[in-house]
Amino acid sequence: MANSIPYDIVIAGAGIVGLAHAYEAARRGLSVAVVEKDSRCVGASIRNFGFITISGQAQGDTWRRARYSRDIWNSIAPDAGIEVVHRGSWIACQRPEAIEVARAFLQSEMGVGCKLYQKPDFPQLLAEHPDANSLLLEDILGVLHSPLELRVESRTAIEKLAHWLEERWNVQFFWNTEVLGIRKPGVQTSSGPIRADRVLLCCGGSLSGIAKTALADYDLKLCTLQMLRVRPAPGFRLPGSVMTDNSLARYSGWAELPEAEKLKACIKSEMPEYLEAGIHLIAVQSADGSLIVGDSHVYSDSETVFSSAEVDHLILNLARSVLDIGQAEIVERWAGTYPVWQGGDALIHRLSPRECIAVVTSGTGASTAFGLARDTFDIWR
Repeated sequence: MANSIPYDIVIAGAGIVGLAHAYEAARRGLSVAVVEKDSRCVGASIRNFGFITISGQAQGDTWRRARYSRDIWNSIAPDAGIEVVHRGSWIACQRPEAIEVARAFLQSEMGVGCKLYQKPDFPQLLAEHPDANSLLLEDILGVLHSPLELRVESRTAIEKLAHWLEERWNVQFFWNTEVLGIRKPGVQTSSGPIRADRVLLCCGGSLSGIAKTALADYDLKLCTLQMLRVRPAPGFRLPGSVMTDNSLARYSGWAELPEAEKLKACIKSEMPEYLEAGIHLIAVQSADGSLIVGDSHVYSDSETVFSSAEVDHLILNLARSVLDIGQAEIVERWAGTYPVWQGGDALIHRLSPRECIAVVTSGTGASTAFGLARDTFDIWR
């Protein structure tokens, strides 16, 4: 495939970050080509919860990008045929220290619109949100509710988004094609050259090949997660995405509050095995009623190949401590991966006036990619 059509920009990578940048480029009137080494997206963008989350994001750029990205998802999902499976997030607070974190969060600008229900408020909670009866309220001191989040089914949403970009925005996709190098003007691929005025690398968790040279100045690691799909009893419905105290102690938007120090000390003392495996709970529900439950975090120079039955056991035990899911038959297991960087949740690095790389260096790709894309093009003028 020697492509003689010149594009304004060629983007390497058709994960959510690459697709978000393709949308932003097309929206700005640029002609866009996306090159993807696989026949479809098979990486981190389809191995996650599909959870577009605002609450808990790190204050500053990450939170700002998440709010913008949520608005973009809301605006394009109907046109792209992407179903919003459910909205809102719920944090089941099991400790008094978690209640204190929730209260402090509500006093911050990031807590606007959220609400804390405590034991005396549970009748009101159930009247307003009947599906909250799936929470084990008798074992919970309070529930922090955020209406800001939404969830899509990543396995289908990413494919639909790519198709929509092609049909609606005339983005040209080159599947089964790997970028081998930047070759002015454009890139050299496994199928021949593609001409373009600018080149953007959105390599995701692929930290080898062309990305290795581009990211040489950054000490990136790869995080591997264990994920499960379980089938609860018929009729079980979550009120939205569900988390626990462990999330309040992990995610920066909560964990960096001074009030979180006591909670982190409690979890360190009471749940050392969870900290060692990097486990906290996220549970989301698909349209067929099944639950995606996770996750753990292992950091290394490459993907951790072998999963642990003990980690699965710990994740499910944490889920059962706040959700009435019973035995919940496991129907699928898989590993998620994403790059991590101590310098922040994402990076935008200009390699030259016409070449750039953009990577989400945290597990926030679905939540922040559209905001990151806007920043990339604002910086890269």
